[in-house]
Amino acid sequence: MGDTEELATEYTRVSNTQYGTGMFLLERLNFVPGMRVLDVGCGPGNLTAHIAQIVGENGSVVGIDPSTERILIAQKIQKPNLSFFEGQAEDLSQFPTESFDAVYVNSTLHWVQDQPTAVKEFGRLLRPGGLLGISGGSGDTLSAQEKIKAEVLSREPYRKYPEESPPKFLKQRELERLLDDAGFPERSIVVNKITKSTKDADEMIDWLDASSSGKTYGGIPLELRPRAREEMKTEWNKLRVEDGIHMDIDLLVTVAVKA
Repeated sequence: MGDTEELATEYTRVSNTQYGTGMFLLERLNFVPGMRVLDVGCGPGNLTAHIAQIVGENGSVVGIDPSTERILIAQKIQKPNLSFFEGQAEDLSQFPTESFDAVYVNSTLHWVQDQPTAVKEFGRLLRPGGLLGISGGSGDTLSAQEKIKAEVLSREPYRKYPEESPPKFLKQRELERLLDDAGFPERSIVVNKITKSTKDADEMIDWLDASSSGKTYGGIPLELRPRAREEMKTEWNKLRVEDGIHMDIDLLVTVAVKA
């Protein structure tokens, strides 16, 4: 029901939006040579490899992701200061306490089911004064995708199949509370407003499907997905203008320092 090799490969082709938001976060973190960085939710590893270039031969970068398919793609990137492992944000016990200078979390936290535990794990892994960077969808605004997904999946017969692990987009005050509880009193949070544009509804749904590891359709069985897709296309086409479809997305971008 979740990720597939096809979706993972498609993600590497269409993930320019996530790459752009990741670069926005990177610019705010100001990584320097020699740093030890953990990339949580690294996907196919293109941004992780970029960070490895920044920290150089005296630094090191580790990427983790729960998707076997995406880690297999990432492991094809060969750099002496770069390694990739399958793993969950909530359980980073394979890494020693205070073993990183920075933890980087791009387009990932909303997929983590136990967010308080994950943020505490980030805090455990950072040395005092270490940096935590998080970029992800804001729970303070609702995107067109969230509205369309909720509307279509509330219909029969889809409503009989609730999503087991839906994304949880944090409101800024919720994020602040998690950071307080995990030992990050010093932080700055800004809203990064982006627009995802596609030529048509099919292209938008393909991007959403690759970006969400197949979770565009919630918990509905595979045989119902083509039908749900057609209904989603109808809703997306209502938003189409002359040059395509444009979806506004608000991202909460956090840079926090471990006490």
